[in-house]
Amino acid sequence: MKKVLCICYFFPPLGMSQRSVKFVKYLSLYGWQPIVLAPQSSNYHRKDPAMLNEIPKNCQIIRVPSSEDLPKIPLVRNEDFQTGWYPEALKLGLETMEKEKINMIYSTASPYLSHLVAMKIKEMTGTPWVADFRDEWTTNPYIVNKYSHEVIRINQKFEKQVLTNADGVISVSEQITNILYELSGLESKEKFFTIMNGYDPMDFRHLNFNKRKRNKKLTICYMGSLYGMRRALAQQFFQILDQSLAKKILKQDEIELLMVGDPLCQIGLHVKEITRNTGYVNHLSALNEAAAADLFLLFISPKEGEQTVTSKIFELINLNKPILAIVPPNGVAANIIRNTQTGIVIDSQYPKTAIPYIQYFLKQWKLGNLNISPNQYEIEKYNRKEQTKMLASIMDTILLNDSKNE
Repeated sequence: MKKVLCICYFFPPLGMSQRSVKFVKYLSLYGWQPIVLAPQSSNYHRKDPAMLNEIPKNCQIIRVPSSEDLPKIPLVRNEDFQTGWYPEALKLGLETMEKEKINMIYSTASPYLSHLVAMKIKEMTGTPWVADFRDEWTTNPYIVNKYSHEVIRINQKFEKQVLTNADGVISVSEQITNILYELSGLESKEKFFTIMNGYDPMDFRHLNFNKRKRNKKLTICYMGSLYGMRRALAQQFFQILDQSLAKKILKQDEIELLMVGDPLCQIGLHVKEITRNTGYVNHLSALNEAAAADLFLLFISPKEGEQTVTSKIFELINLNKPILAIVPPNGVAANIIRNTQTGIVIDSQYPKTAIPYIQYFLKQWKLGNLNISPNQYEIEKYNRKEQTKMLASIMDTILLNDSKNE
């Protein structure tokens, strides 16, 4: 079996590791044995130890010591090369390359330092390398205009080096893939690919929808974290919801708001009274909590751009409940909702227009008709197994081309 060194800072028990761990879980089905390079410990505050159960028992994980500190800013600084993740991961990575006779390098970012570790290993060994972007780098809307010109300039230089030197570049949406291709300055787009995030059917096997009791109120659920622009949009929406409750447009005794994840602090008194917070829970517990809801909320700010798509959308479209997607109407997320026939798209520039839809869903819920007919063919496109098959195919092609060029 061919071997791939997977350089993944975010890997169980750390949160934010769904994409990496699902690739690792299924790669062996397609002829690739993953060997993972991950931190021994981290100062990242979200932990999900239950995700350790997702890792195949025969998977070798090399834990990198002295990598506790995640860089305080998402961009790369010169001092990041001196201590922590970069030098330690590079040292152990090179040792593993020689010991295990690795055929391929796979790196995933953020943190972007992981790509630079992989690029150096490729430079020193000649092994082909695939760089996976879970987010944009210097064009990320959460980064633009927030750091000094010098820091941005350094990262633009590193970004172009990664895009130029990687044998394959993958991103989570076609729009981001196009952005990365343009930034590369390369003539051919041949080595640029899109593998979206997705869902694992195994995560849903214990969710028994049929045996759940009917909720006493229409339960509207938001699952996940809220930060930055997305948090601001959510707060704007909840203020509008609070006003609707205050004016009796919606009745407090008919609606419950379920927040699965971080609680939202700045909400009005009326919304606060109908809100139930679970706090941060592990991935499978979050799915189980959400599965009991009647209606889901999805937020993507217009400032985040049409290319942005949250990974939670792929789990929501599998929960067989309508989604009220307050997102850019021509963006990736909106197209997923429409194509899978799993909800309603609301222009996130006008969140107030969501209220009449909540009234409609409430009426349907009272009648017992709050049902959807999802397009299962479209949903199946986001199966993690199929996406891992795509990654394996990309690596197979790169390896074949590399052998021809020797």
